[in-house]
Amino acid sequence: MDHRVFLSLIFVLSGTFNVLVVKWANQQQVLGSDGQLHGFQHPVVFTLLMFLGEFLCFLAFKLIRLISSRRGPGTELDSILGQGSNEFSPLSMLLPTVLDVIASILLFTGLYLTYATSFQMIRGAALIFVGIFSTMFLNHTLSSRHWLAIFTITCGLLDIVSLDVQRVDYDRVTLPHTDHKSILTGDMLIIIAEILHGLQYVYEEKQLKTSNVAPLQAAGWQGIFGLIITSLLAVCLHFVPTMNPFNESSRAVFDDWSDLLTGLQGNPALILALIGFTVSCALYNFVGLFIAMYSSSANRLLADGLRVYFIWVFVVVMEWEYINIITIMGFMILQMGIILYRQALFLDWYRAAVARWQRARYVDLGADGNTASPNSRPADVI
Repeated sequence: MDHRVFLSLIFVLSGTFNVLVVKWANQQQVLGSDGQLHGFQHPVVFTLLMFLGEFLCFLAFKLIRLISSRRGPGTELDSILGQGSNEFSPLSMLLPTVLDVIASILLFTGLYLTYATSFQMIRGAALIFVGIFSTMFLNHTLSSRHWLAIFTITCGLLDIVSLDVQRVDYDRVTLPHTDHKSILTGDMLIIIAEILHGLQYVYEEKQLKTSNVAPLQAAGWQGIFGLIITSLLAVCLHFVPTMNPFNESSRAVFDDWSDLLTGLQGNPALILALIGFTVSCALYNFVGLFIAMYSSSANRLLADGLRVYFIWVFVVVMEWEYINIITIMGFMILQMGIILYRQALFLDWYRAAVARWQRARYVDLGADGNTASPNSRPADVI
């Protein structure tokens, strides 16, 4: 199997596992510090575990560099995973980490309030903002086909959000709050998070391609910065009082760590789920940076959008959600926009390949010794 296909498969499967395990954990009723049952609502904890997984990438990077240094230069590990760059500054990963911290807390909060399928489908909005920010920071040009795809994706998102407000009346299996305002709040939080993620992905792509840093190293430094920033936020949000629907904890704060420690006691299934989530995040973020570096942020999102199919299958089999015609229509509209955007990318690649072939053709003609300048005289009239 081609390594690119293998990495893409890991990227999709690990991303699918992340969404499903968080949604499963959100449905658990655990004991709080007050001795009563509460929903497992800990977006800051999940964000901290995500950056802990990225920190594991840093440890893996140092281990690979150590192994490759003992084997000597030019080893396969050094060329694929351990490649470093003197031009890379770790502080260049600070801004995307800050964006990722805020966006991840919003995403995990939104996932708690809405459906798993809606969460993944709404995340397609990041493709819109990646396209817009790419024109601003990467000098990319959006063709009419790209803009048509963005318009189609927007229509699909509007359909999905409006449908969530309606289907909350009869589809309540995985929702902690069954009022219209809560699920609309969750969907809006996801859209705001994708604006931040769009800026983050474009900035990461620019930094990775200009510094030629190893994606494993970049993910590791994001993990270090993310752990520091999220830990500071965790201390603050442990004391910040919140209102409904963000006050599932015993003390009605945004993220109560005393509830977390109490809820994990005697709950090995939840502990294993959190460990699996941490390891899966390490794979997901590393492969995502790898795709962004050697391809583009748009292709990173296009590959990420494939996990919505796996999530659909899982929630239907487990009977977490109901499917109706309107849901399928919104999903199809969104996929039409994504496919249209992908086709626009394929068209750009085709034109670039044809241009390279034409240039190579003229170079070959010059190499054959045919260096005479072309005759510009008009042809004889027959």
